[in-house]
This record gives sequence, structure tokens and C-alpha cells, in this order.
Amino acid sequence: MESIKKYVERFFTKTRKNKEYGLSFDEMEQSMKEVFAVHDANGAFKVVATLFDFGYAKGYRAAMAEMKKGGAA
Repeated sequence: MESIKKYVERFFTKTRKNKEYGLSFDEMEQSMKEVFAVHDANGAFKVVATLFDFGYAKGYRAAMAEMKKGGAA
């Protein structure tokens, strides 16, 4: 987990965070409820994996939006 935290920290020292493409409070709250509602590790893993997929999809859409605007993605 430490390597993931460091990776994210390094990324955001060089890249401006666009809050429009991040998780909303409601999305985070619903995700936490889902994690706490599952009764086994596999279910929690699926929730976390879905969050990563969601983040990937939002990142992809953000990159496409930046390219459409003429910026670097």
C-alpha cells in the first residue's frame, strides 16, 4: 500500500488535480457502505476492484476531454 500512496503522491506533485474527474463524496460514501455491507473478503475485493475500474474509466474520459480541448493528456 505504501508504494501505491507514494506513486499517487508523486503523480500529484507534477499534475494538477481536476476535481471534476474525481470521486464525489456521494460516490465515496456509497462505496464505503458497499464494502461494509459485504460479508466476505472476496466481496470487498470486488468492490475495490470496481472502484479501480471506475477510476480508470473516469481518467480515460478526462484524458479524452483534455485532448478534445487541445491540451496534453
